[in-house]
Amino acid sequence: MTAPAAKGGGQRPRREAAAKSAPRRKTPIAEKRAKPAKKASGVRKADVIGPLERDSERMLRLARELGEERASKPIDEWSPRDVIAHCVYWQGMLARMMGAPLPPPSWIPRWQSEEQLGTDELNRLTVEHYRSVAFETLLADFRFTADLVKQIVGDMKEENLMLEAGQPWDPGTKIHEAIASESHAHWQDHADQIEATLGAARAAAAPKGGAEGDRRRE
Repeated sequence: MTAPAAKGGGQRPRREAAAKSAPRRKTPIAEKRAKPAKKASGVRKADVIGPLERDSERMLRLARELGEERASKPIDEWSPRDVIAHCVYWQGMLARMMGAPLPPPSWIPRWQSEEQLGTDELNRLTVEHYRSVAFETLLADFRFTADLVKQIVGDMKEENLMLEAGQPWDPGTKIHEAIASESHAHWQDHADQIEATLGAARAAAAPKGGAEGDRRRE
C-alpha cells in the first residue's frame, strides 16, 4: 500500500494541515459554543457515532482476518499493519484537538514539536514504532483511539456538530465533517485497500477450477 502523499492545490491535506496547525488550536472543537439562533440541520450525534462504530469494527475485523503475518507484508510502500498504525496516530491527533487530555505519542522526539516534524516524518516515526509492537497491541491502540473519539462525540452538544471546525480545516468545514475526515471516512479508504488484499489472498489460496484443476485432482 502506498503511503498517503501530500496533495498540491485544492483542499488542504487533512493530516498535513492537522500536523502543522495543531499547536495553534486554543479552543477544542468539542467545546466550541453554538450561537443560540442556529440549530443543527439534521446532523445528530447518532449520525456520527454510527459510522465510527461501524467502520472501526470493519477495520479491526479485516485486520484480524488477515492475521499478523499477512498484515505485515508490504504492498508497495506500506503493509496493512503500517496503514493501521498511521490511522492510530491521526485519530489520536483528532482526539487531542477535540480536547482529550492525551500527551503526544512517546515515539515523537521530545525536543521537536509535531508542527516542526511535518506529516511525512510523523507517519514514518509512527509506522516504525508499531512495526516492533505486538500486533494485538496495535489493534488495541486503534480501538482505544477510535473509542475515545466516539466518547468525545457522545459528550458533545449536538448543535455543535454544525459549527465551523476552524483551522486547520478549510473555511466552511463543519465539525462533523472534520471528525469524519480524520476517522471513519479515513478508515473506509484504507479498509477498502485491506479488503482487496484479503480478497487477493483468498483467491490465491482457493483451489483452481476448470480442466487444469480437474487434471490435478485426478
